[in-house]
Amino acid sequence: MKFIEKILMPHLDWIQIEVSGLCNASCFYCPHTTHRKLWKGKNMSLEEFLKIKPYLKKVGLLYLQGWGEPFCNPDFFKFVEIGKKSGCKVGTTTNGMLIEQSHIEKIIELQMDVIAFSLTGIKKNDILRAGTKIDRVFKVISELNEMKIKKETSNPKIHIAYMLLRSNLDELEEIPKHLSSLGIDHIVISLLDFIPDSSLENESLIPKTEEDFNFLKDLASNFVKEAKKFNLSVSFNIPHPFKKGKTCSEKPLNAVFINSLGYVSPCVFTGIPAEGFKNTYFGNINERTLPSLWKSSKDFRKKFISDNSSLPCYSCPKRRIVEF
Repeated sequence: MKFIEKILMPHLDWIQIEVSGLCNASCFYCPHTTHRKLWKGKNMSLEEFLKIKPYLKKVGLLYLQGWGEPFCNPDFFKFVEIGKKSGCKVGTTTNGMLIEQSHIEKIIELQMDVIAFSLTGIKKNDILRAGTKIDRVFKVISELNEMKIKKETSNPKIHIAYMLLRSNLDELEEIPKHLSSLGIDHIVISLLDFIPDSSLENESLIPKTEEDFNFLKDLASNFVKEAKKFNLSVSFNIPHPFKKGKTCSEKPLNAVFINSLGYVSPCVFTGIPAEGFKNTYFGNINERTLPSLWKSSKDFRKKFISDNSSLPCYSCPKRRIVEF
């Protein structure tokens, strides 16, 4: 690798890497489930991951998660260690089902910065996220917090990534009470803003009118107030029906996503490792270096800034996110 490439590589807010495109769960709203027969995702090899290593010193956050379960990859902790030694903050999102005591010890030992646990409901979670058990998630969180206390460390921060659907909307009010005693550092509430199959459109609460938005805005405001009573920090993300921000929550001008096949995309929603999706690929790390791929995506960034209608970003709800 040429030294000049390290110099030319810009500082990025984060790189999100799908270290595993495999999953042990079958969440009904996930493209991994809806496109199971067309799925190409796999475990990323250590050899492939090492192609990114030279550039990690210019990355703020290395996020090891995509469309699969990160702990399906036996090399997961090798990736974490490489990221930490490179000076990155390192995080992941997991369903928690594969995490054993030995994993908890390793998470603490390597000083991972963030670990988020996915939920889609309280009583309904196990039905909506087939293959997962909310009691198991809570047990892992409890054991993780016990180990943090034992080792006298504040890391990793424990987050909840909560998917709000039409079918679990009635459980929204229950969330603060159920999570209040778990030692959660932050809760992120998101709507189904990526719809992998038309059969799921009714599950999405994405507002289509100002009236819809105001309804959800009131829900979010009340939720945040209730969460504060339990000392819970919350981000409640709602896309506005038509008002766009200058950028989007995925920060494609300062970040990239690399899927388990090695393809580099602006974000996780434009790099799904399956047939049947119109992905936006800049190229593959197995064929070219990351700096050269970043340089070749300059035209994309120009179009993004000008809000060019040819990009998938043009109509994406992530460009209209309002956080409460």
